[in-house]
Amino acid sequence: MTADAGANRAALWLVVWAGVVFGYAASCVLGGPASDEGFHAHQIWHYYVGGNEPFDTITTPTFYHQIIASVMNLIGYYHDYLLRLVNLLVALCLLPVFYRMVRRYRPATASARTAQLLFAPLIFPYYFLVYTDLWALLLIALSFLAVLERRPWLAGLFGFGAVLIRQDAIIWLGLAYLYMATEHLTLSRPFAWRAVLRDALLRGPVFLALFGAFIGFVLINGGVAIGDSGSHPMMRFNLSNLYGFLFCAWLLFLPLCLQQLPRIVRLLRRPWVWGLLLAAFAFYMSFYANEHGYNRTHYTFFVHNGWLHLLEEYLWLRGLLFVPMAWMALTLVVMPYPDRRCYWLLLIAPLAVVAHPMVDPRYYFPAYLLINLWRPALPQGVELATLAGYIPLAAFIMYGTVTGLFFL
Repeated sequence: MTADAGANRAALWLVVWAGVVFGYAASCVLGGPASDEGFHAHQIWHYYVGGNEPFDTITTPTFYHQIIASVMNLIGYYHDYLLRLVNLLVALCLLPVFYRMVRRYRPATASARTAQLLFAPLIFPYYFLVYTDLWALLLIALSFLAVLERRPWLAGLFGFGAVLIRQDAIIWLGLAYLYMATEHLTLSRPFAWRAVLRDALLRGPVFLALFGAFIGFVLINGGVAIGDSGSHPMMRFNLSNLYGFLFCAWLLFLPLCLQQLPRIVRLLRRPWVWGLLLAAFAFYMSFYANEHGYNRTHYTFFVHNGWLHLLEEYLWLRGLLFVPMAWMALTLVVMPYPDRRCYWLLLIAPLAVVAHPMVDPRYYFPAYLLINLWRPALPQGVELATLAGYIPLAAFIMYGTVTGLFFL
C-alpha cells in the first residue's frame, strides 16, 4: 500500500467514525421512540422487568429484545439511549465484515464502499434506532463471508442466528446456500450437477437443517409472522415492493447505472428486449395497487407511504418512474459480476422483496449490501463523490427522523 493510499484509507475511516458520533448524538436528541421503536422498546422493557411473554405487536422472534434486555440487566440501568447504543455497537460490526468481503473482489475500493454502506441514506438511521434489521443484516453478511471463506458449517450457524432475529432472512440464506452449492456448476459441464448435489448435501447440512426447521416453524405457527399475523399473511406477494426496490436502488446506485449505459444500449438493440419492456410497462401501469392497510395512512409522515400514494393518484408520475425502475433492472442484468454464481441475485432479490405484503424500504437492505459488494468498481473519484453525496442526504434523513418531521 502506498503512502497516499494509506492516508486516503485513514481519512475514510475517520469520516466513518465522525458519522457514527454524529448519528448517535442525533439519536440522543430524539425524546421518545421513533415509529416502530416504541413496540421494540416496550418489549425490551417487559423482559427487563422480569416479564416472559412476547407481545402481539412484535412480528419477529424476540431474541433481539431478550439480548438487549439482558445487557440492560447487566448494566443495572435502563434508558432509550442505552438501547440505541447497544443496537449501534452490534450493528457497527457490519462494517468490518463488509470490508473483509469487498477486499476479496475490489480491494482498491473497499474503504470507500464500506463508508458508503454506513452513509447509504436509506440505511443510515437504522444504525442508531432500536430496530432488528441491521442485526439481521450483520448475520446475513457473516453467513455470506463464511461461505466465501469455505466455512459452510459456520455459515449455516450464522444463518440460524439471522432467522432468529428476522424470519425474512431465510430467503437471503437461500441465496448463500445456492452460491455455495453451485460452485462447480457450468453450462459447459452438464454432469457438474453431480458436483452440485454433492456440495448441496455434504457442505450444506446446517443450511438444510435450517430450512427444515423454518418449514416446521411455519407449519406450527400458521404463517411467518409471530405477532400481528393478520397484517402479515403468508403468500401475499406485493409487487409494489419490487417497484420500490428498483427505484430506491436506482437512486443509491445512480453512478453505477450511468457506468452501465453503454452495455444497456447494446442490449436494447435486440427487439425482444423492447418487447419485454413494453409488456412490463403495460403490466405495471394496469395492475399497480397499494392495498396494505399500513401503507394507506400517514402519507405526509412515512415517505414510502407518500410515494405509494402519489403513484396511485398520478398516472403520469407512475409512468415516468418506470424509466428509472427499468434502468436499474437492466443495470443489474448487464453489469459484470465477479463470479457467475452472483447471478442468483437476479432471481432471489425480486423474490425476497415481493414476499412481504407490506411495502417498506427496510426489506431491501440485504439486496443493497450484495449489489454494493458485487458491482464493478467505479473510478476512485466517482466512488468518493458517491460517498460525498450520501453524507448530506443521510444527515437530512437523520434530521427528519429525530425531529419527527418524517420517517422513511
